[in-house]
Amino acid sequence: MLFQTSLGIDIQDHSVSLAYVKASFKGIRLAAYAVYPLEGEAPFEEHLDEIGGLIRDFLTKNRVSAGAVFSGMPRSKAIIRYLELPSAVKENLRESLGYEMEKYIPLPGDDIYFDYQIVSEDKESGKLKLLLVAARREAIDMHLDLAAHIGIGISGSEISSTAIANYFATLEGTDGTGPLAIVSLRDDHLEIDGVKGGFLEYSRWVDLTEWASNPDGVIARELERGKEDLESDQDRLSIAFCGFDEPPEAVENFKLDDNFDIRPIDLSRRGLPSSAMIPAYSLALKGIRKPQTDINLVPKERRRRPNRTGQYTLIALSGLLILLALAWGSGNIISQQLYSRRLNGEIARLGVEVKNIEQTRIQSEKIEIRIDYLNSLYSGRVPLLEVLKELSLSVPKNAWVRRLIISDGKVEMIGAADAASELILSLEASPLFTEVAFLSSITRRGGENKEVFRIGLKLNQPS
Repeated sequence: MLFQTSLGIDIQDHSVSLAYVKASFKGIRLAAYAVYPLEGEAPFEEHLDEIGGLIRDFLTKNRVSAGAVFSGMPRSKAIIRYLELPSAVKENLRESLGYEMEKYIPLPGDDIYFDYQIVSEDKESGKLKLLLVAARREAIDMHLDLAAHIGIGISGSEISSTAIANYFATLEGTDGTGPLAIVSLRDDHLEIDGVKGGFLEYSRWVDLTEWASNPDGVIARELERGKEDLESDQDRLSIAFCGFDEPPEAVENFKLDDNFDIRPIDLSRRGLPSSAMIPAYSLALKGIRKPQTDINLVPKERRRRPNRTGQYTLIALSGLLILLALAWGSGNIISQQLYSRRLNGEIARLGVEVKNIEQTRIQSEKIEIRIDYLNSLYSGRVPLLEVLKELSLSVPKNAWVRRLIISDGKVEMIGAADAASELILSLEASPLFTEVAFLSSITRRGGENKEVFRIGLKLNQPS
């Protein structure tokens, strides 16, 4: 849909990825993105404030005004089932599934949210093949609570497997019908997903404890299972690897195996920085166009209402074109030459105005770039470069800073050092810093002889 915007938020156990997309006459483009690591092994609910703050910062920094917001969760948070049901239940399928849910999902029906997708229908045998996805209510409610905490609504939520499947089902240059296995590294677990006919036909996840000692063997085992479930008529099964800093050694083995075909992933057409951004990008696309595997675990009554601004704009433009066409037709009936001249004159005038508007837009973008550059050099009244120089002199060599925030004359640092208390003394000795203090208690990083600190200070503003 033209002029639509959408935000995808992929929340995994140890990271949050965000993708903001815009649709225009030139197509869909990735307008902004970010990946944020999450500290520690705490559950999602304990990261709620941290994740909310990261998302708010992203929205503010990139001036995001999304018409739709879709969130994603780890594959491990949901149960997937493939069912075969009589076609007769198609008209009341949701109600039928609700009545018999405990036959398919080992959880009470009142404790879950679910959604389904008809994968195929055999009219001769009168059978439906169905993809059923269910998740505990508290898992979805936490995403809704996060949205309320940020002050935005959630249009929908799904697992990363369906988001990944939708991305590969619509790749340029493919028909989306051939079987494809996708091996994804998602924080500390592996996902193996199979796409056939554009739908998610196979999905498995393997925890770190199972694959860490023998990742290549686990990948090979799961791919063999996936090949059987995909029931491929082709001699070779295509494989794509996502989220790996370096491809596993198994890739080289698969290249030599006549049963598999390694497919490279071209991210340049979509503007993605890495394959790890695929789920967030695919979630964002859901707000622009309908996906092939359309799963939404948020109940309809709790979903964000879609923003119709883009549709209204398109309708207005269409109406304007219709009016112009009618005027042109009437002009032909009355006096074709007279009205043609007037119309041509109006088009020429509008063309000049459009050129002026385009020039103004280009000038505005140049000014914005200059403003952003100047803002990057200054934080408040103290030059940012001076602050960074002073920090580089004050922070000992045995300490490192993982995260640095400078805003409104204040500085916050998160990092690790051999002795965090010595860092306080070093910072206090600087004439540029004042009110240096720990913002949280010092903790020791497991397996390392380092103290994790969070220090705040203020900048001495020049007179």
